[in-house]
Amino acid sequence: MQTQSALVIGATGLTGSLLLELLLESSAYQIVHVYARRTLGMQHPKLQEHLIDFDQYQGTVQAHTLFCCLGTTIKKVKTKEAFKKVDLEYPVKFARLQFGAGTKKMMVISAMGASANSSFFYSRVKAEMEASLQEIGFEQLTIFRPALITGNRIEHRSGEKIATMINGWINPLLVGSLRKYQSIPALKIAQSMLTHSLLENEKGTSILLSDKI
Repeated sequence: MQTQSALVIGATGLTGSLLLELLLESSAYQIVHVYARRTLGMQHPKLQEHLIDFDQYQGTVQAHTLFCCLGTTIKKVKTKEAFKKVDLEYPVKFARLQFGAGTKKMMVISAMGASANSSFFYSRVKAEMEASLQEIGFEQLTIFRPALITGNRIEHRSGEKIATMINGWINPLLVGSLRKYQSIPALKIAQSMLTHSLLENEKGTSILLSDKI
């Protein structure tokens, strides 16, 4: 297998940090670029960290695959406009820049329920992101639509903690066609992103729900 280079955006979050570890461990990737606002505080011979202003930056790196794990909450950023910037504008901006620089593949985390017709602002923004990315023209665009993501976050999300407890009780009941509603560990998503990035026969756009991740 030919060694490749990757660019990760959102490597400080729960899934992104796990994905970064997997990429650094993988023999398939020789160079792993990371865009971040603050230093990750780690050293690795494969790692190339780029501290950037996400609003102003217009540069690119040589990367075969773009991994996007960006995501926030309105509660954290305070306004719908700020939420839209993180969950829509940044992913699309860097996707367009990297596509222009020759990036062939993109792996991106969206959310279950993404729909332009949703009554929920969050789901409409995710749908707009997906639609914008599909217009760019990557050889492979894999969209991951997990249900509730579980794992040990640095930031405190009390609502997610309660939901995780509830899902722990009902997950065993979600079988068959209902499996897509099961909560999913962040590590499993990260592993699936790595796996799908290395598939040579997966072309065009693929959308994976929790039961297929």
